[in-house]
Amino acid sequence: MNHDAFYEEMTSRNIGVYTKEEQTRLRDAKVLVCGLGGVGGYEAILCARMGVGNLTAADLDSFDISNINRQMLASSVTLNESKAVIAEKTLREINPTMNVKTVMARVDEDNATELIKGHDIVLEAVDDMPSRVIIHRTARELGIPSVGMSGSPPTRGFVSSFFPDGIPYETALNLPGMGKRLTDAELRQQIADIKKKRAWHSVEKGAPASWAYDYCEGKNGWIITPVRAHLIALFSFHEAVQILTGREPLARAPKGVLIDMDDMRNPVRVSEPPHGGWDYATL
Repeated sequence: MNHDAFYEEMTSRNIGVYTKEEQTRLRDAKVLVCGLGGVGGYEAILCARMGVGNLTAADLDSFDISNINRQMLASSVTLNESKAVIAEKTLREINPTMNVKTVMARVDEDNATELIKGHDIVLEAVDDMPSRVIIHRTARELGIPSVGMSGSPPTRGFVSSFFPDGIPYETALNLPGMGKRLTDAELRQQIADIKKKRAWHSVEKGAPASWAYDYCEGKNGWIITPVRAHLIALFSFHEAVQILTGREPLARAPKGVLIDMDDMRNPVRVSEPPHGGWDYATL
């Protein structure tokens, strides 16, 4: 196979929206996707189809049946298979010109620097709050932009882009423990518990109280539909493409893309934070 000819034909419909020079920047780009679930798996697929040249993706988990409703890499034939292994196979099939490396790991204090260094941008698509802090903090320390996201029931989402010379992730989202390593178990739990507050705020937005109670008791998972996951992935990916091509993203922090598909007047909008900054418990 002539990879150059394949790549040119595969990305030909991008040209006109993006220039040939911008497409070349995407082919040269080194992207890291942290998490290969409903958001990250779709981001990885979008990278392959858009013509990103170099992708690293990290996830420790395997697929289960509950993943199938929203995770583009999940199916009845991938059950119990490693998300990282399936991602690498699928991405190579979509775009054989892309350099793909997958890592079976969860990003944490002990491996974040090694995973993140050398990339041009980081797409954060993990579930737990402490890992989100570690990813964005480490990217900033390494001088690498990162795109953050969150999603809450019933149909809400948030996306924002963080730059090394801009407002830090923890400051923008009013998170505790700025500058403290998350090897501190008490601080780690305090940050993790913000998601419980998000669950109860989601009840005010229409989520079942019985679900919030079960989630906080560890009896149920975070509820999410394919629409919400894919919208968050699409806007996160768009931010990354804008940054990699040298264009301005929609939501340079502290601005955020706010998604609420139950809002009949403004289902998607770019917004400045409220006075005092974002409250992660309400996102």
